Amino acid sequence: MTLTTKEDGGRERPACPACDYVHYGEFSIGCAGVVIREERALLVQRGWQPFAGSWQLPGGYAEHDEPLAEAVEREVLEEAGIEARVRDVIAFRHALAGPMGGPSTNIYVVFRLDPLGDGEPRFDGDEIANAGFFSLAEMAGMQQVQGLSKWAIEKALRAGDGHGLRLEQPGQGMGRPGWQLFGV
Repeated sequence: MTLTTKEDGGRERPACPACDYVHYGEFSIGCAGVVIREERALLVQRGWQPFAGSWQLPGGYAEHDEPLAEAVEREVLEEAGIEARVRDVIAFRHALAGPMGGPSTNIYVVFRLDPLGDGEPRFDGDEIANAGFFSLAEMAGMQQVQGLSKWAIEKALRAGDGHGLRLEQPGQGMGRPGWQLFGV
């Protein structure tokens, strides 16, 4: 069946004329992990376009059925071979879809993670061309370090312990299946 439009929430939205379905838009959720060891942050170098050759925090999209804290731990392990656990959320970015944004509206959550060992980063040499731990001084001399990554690393280094949003167990009446709550 072809969608028509229907007013919902003060806007005309694509809707099914035969049922109650309303299309609210295209959205995606991404995540990145700031992993710091001895005042040096983990960065990966992109091997694929867009932005091949640029350095950034390890991260990517969360799967539709994956808790966000697990998604960022998975991305850090997949892209850099570093096992780490979420400590807290330090920032997020909201980007609208459109000419300067991506194909969908995106929320990108930046986590701070604690490394679980002292191994060196491992990468596939394809999607990820290189990886390593770098100080802010070293990053200043590197080509193509993404601004959002440097900003997030500076936030993580300044935040100290206990200043980010931590993963919490839902209180009585707050929990629902699939929920993860983060708070101060």
